[in-house]
Amino acid sequence: MPMQAQAAPPGPAPTLAPGRSRPGSIVRRLVVFALGLAVPILIFGGVVLWQFAGAARERLEADALGRARMEAAAVDREVASLIATLEALSLSNALQRGDVTAFREQMQELNRRSGLPATLRDPDGRRLIDLGAEPMAEHLDAADASALNGRPAVSGVIDGRFRVTVPVMRRGGDAVLYLLSFSLPTSRIRDVLASGGVPKAWVLTVIDRDQRVLTRTRAPERFTGTQAPDELRAATGTEGSWRGASLEGDPFFVAYARAGVPDWRVAVGVPEEALAAPVRASLVWFAGLGGMLAAVAALLAFAFARGIAAPLQALRDQAVALGLGRATPVLEGVPAEVAAVSAEIAGAAQRQRERAAERARAAAALRAETQRLEVLNRLGTALSSELDRQRLGDTVVEAATHLTGAAYGALFERVPAGEGGPEHWQLLSLTGAPREAFTRFGLPRATTLFSETFAAGGVVLSEDVTADPRYGSHGGMPEGHLPVRSYLAVPVVSGTGATLGALLFGHPEPHRFGAREASLIEGLAGQAAVAMDNARLFASVRREQDRFEAAVQAVRGVLWTNDASGRMTDDQPAWAALTGQTPDQYAGYGWAEAVHPEDRAASVENWNQAVAERRRFTHEHRVRRHDGVFRTFAIQAVPVLDPDGTIREWVGVHSDISEQRAAETALRESNEEIQRYAYIVSHDLRAPLVNIMGFTSEIEASQDDIRAALAGRPDAARIDADLSESVSFIKAAITKMDGLINAILKLSREGRRTFQPEPLAMTALVQELADAQRHQADTAGAVIEIGDLPEITADRVAVGQIFGNLIDNAIKYRAKDRPARITITGAVSDGLAVFQVSDNGRGIDARDHGRVFELFRRSGVQDRPGEGIGLAHVRTLVRALGGRIDLSSEFGAGTTFRVTLPLRQG
Repeated sequence: MPMQAQAAPPGPAPTLAPGRSRPGSIVRRLVVFALGLAVPILIFGGVVLWQFAGAARERLEADALGRARMEAAAVDREVASLIATLEALSLSNALQRGDVTAFREQMQELNRRSGLPATLRDPDGRRLIDLGAEPMAEHLDAADASALNGRPAVSGVIDGRFRVTVPVMRRGGDAVLYLLSFSLPTSRIRDVLASGGVPKAWVLTVIDRDQRVLTRTRAPERFTGTQAPDELRAATGTEGSWRGASLEGDPFFVAYARAGVPDWRVAVGVPEEALAAPVRASLVWFAGLGGMLAAVAALLAFAFARGIAAPLQALRDQAVALGLGRATPVLEGVPAEVAAVSAEIAGAAQRQRERAAERARAAAALRAETQRLEVLNRLGTALSSELDRQRLGDTVVEAATHLTGAAYGALFERVPAGEGGPEHWQLLSLTGAPREAFTRFGLPRATTLFSETFAAGGVVLSEDVTADPRYGSHGGMPEGHLPVRSYLAVPVVSGTGATLGALLFGHPEPHRFGAREASLIEGLAGQAAVAMDNARLFASVRREQDRFEAAVQAVRGVLWTNDASGRMTDDQPAWAALTGQTPDQYAGYGWAEAVHPEDRAASVENWNQAVAERRRFTHEHRVRRHDGVFRTFAIQAVPVLDPDGTIREWVGVHSDISEQRAAETALRESNEEIQRYAYIVSHDLRAPLVNIMGFTSEIEASQDDIRAALAGRPDAARIDADLSESVSFIKAAITKMDGLINAILKLSREGRRTFQPEPLAMTALVQELADAQRHQADTAGAVIEIGDLPEITADRVAVGQIFGNLIDNAIKYRAKDRPARITITGAVSDGLAVFQVSDNGRGIDARDHGRVFELFRRSGVQDRPGEGIGLAHVRTLVRALGGRIDLSSEFGAGTTFRVTLPLRQG
């Protein structure tokens, strides 16, 4: 039947024939039909809403666990930062020297800069320095005991505070000198929790290792220091969750994660009311959906009842739809004229939709391209200005992930072989997943898929890695790995050709990356390489600058600079602080006015000569300080050269050596006094010894007369034997005493002797000494081996006595159970000549290592002649030459004497 609406004729409204149903019955049937269609939709909608509510609840629970992990990581970072600050402070040279006063100033400076009051205690817990508002108790707890074992320690809650402690170790040893601590209020940790932004109804709690509440975002003053809930005390894993009650007794869902550095746990509580909110919302939506469907059913029923199939109404609807750009299908079952018009309207609507869709696609592409350009523009700005390696990597990965549409992106950094070990790759930046998703699998493996990228072989693009022949060379993805189907990797290579790192992107769906993304990331990798080179160069320059400043501070030097011509210019704060001179006063050669008048001319002359010869300047003079006191300084200055060899400037350091020179003068005077005393004592001892020798000779000459006088007496033989034995004892003691006096005189004369330095070919000199003792060596069956020895400039006699004595000792104190082997070697180390005389003889007991250098002291079995002055004489000569001697020995295995001498004496 044609769908055509006809105008009603004028006149009274028509009436219904008998037996015909009223129009209302059609409405009822349409309503029942519409409701019949709506019920399945309503059921489906209810199921979907219920699933959505369940998913929302699970998401909230996952968010709670994620927040616990994030806050645990934040607490870890805060505590690690405090430990790092204390460890940096513990490296102070003042602590190694035991200079507590100087270290107090460093602690006060730290307090002023960072607001961190530190406490220094001895290993028994006694406070040496305490800058805290509340004095720290003078007793050791479990955390302090852990620190005494050489490890940083973090305490639990103590009277509303917590303590971070690091041990100060003796440099080069394992002894704990001090305990250095921060005692901080627990509100510091609460501020860390609050900084992440906590939902209003959520509660964050930190539990210390003693199962007590360290701090809490809700009512901390009430619960700090109280016992944690039973469920949390029973939990031992690194993370977890349960449903229980809060400390106030309210029903809560609780998730926790462990902060590894302090061994605390961070618990996040979400009220059950918040978790039930999605269910209530679903019920509201379900009721609304049911009401809406009922209303729609009623409306449709009334609409159909009013003649929904009228062709003119349909054409009007088509026209309206055309104006709104909606779909307008061709009407069916209508007159041909209406059908033609309907077809034209439908065709126009289709063309309009196609044009609108095309415009929408073009607009979307334009927006996407605009966003990419904006990202690239921001990235270019960031790469050109960012010098921090970590922030640089994060910026590159986030931008590249956004540009490619990847689910996750990572920047792996190549760490060249060096002090840290062999070459390896480490994760620098990651987006789209937690770092643990990568780091828990260890270092990247050189699989077939990875190796091409790590070797800078070019772009690796795989639309589906599971179907890629390069995939699976090492067994495929390990269990728990992020799902990856689409894969894109680009090496980051510097302008010099060095591989700096690699950009890797993945997506769980295949066919997400193409040539356009590969080309885009390849260009971005080039920019990233330049930026990473700049960051590394900046870090290298900063390290060198810090090293230089530390070196200047380590020598307590005053740093200054002069221009290429050797004149002082610009601001010199260190020189001004030392001398009190203003820039106008020290400019040019004005600095010489602060030099002692007796040293001024020589200082200027030597400085000008060094500048003219473009060589290192080494000098010593006295400088008047700002308080008028003259101090002695050692000066070192070097030219700084440009690449073309021209001098850019001079950099110098004045080091205060006043105390050193005073100590050297006092030591020299003391040594001279000791030598004079030794000479006088030995000279005065010889006079009574001569008398004793004379009287002994008289007694010995009178023995015949004594025998004659005693003849006939019964004990004459005994008296004669006792007298002979006594005379022999006296003569032996006289001989011993004479040897000792001669040794003292020898040492005294050596101390007063003036050395005559000359170039010495040490290999030939030591060979001559060995040849001189060849007879003793051959008799003892000893073999002497001499290596290549460095040449030095020193006194020939003194050096000959040193090594001659050491070789003689090695021969004398050989082991009886094996042939003696003596080896003399040498090398240059740190500008000094180091000689070693090693043997396989008896060895020296560890208790005698220091005593063998003392006068008249000997070690081991006394079965060889000697007075115990040889090694004392050797040490005296070595020290007089400006060197030192030490030994290492294993009893029964052999001894090595190490003699260190300057390459040039004087």
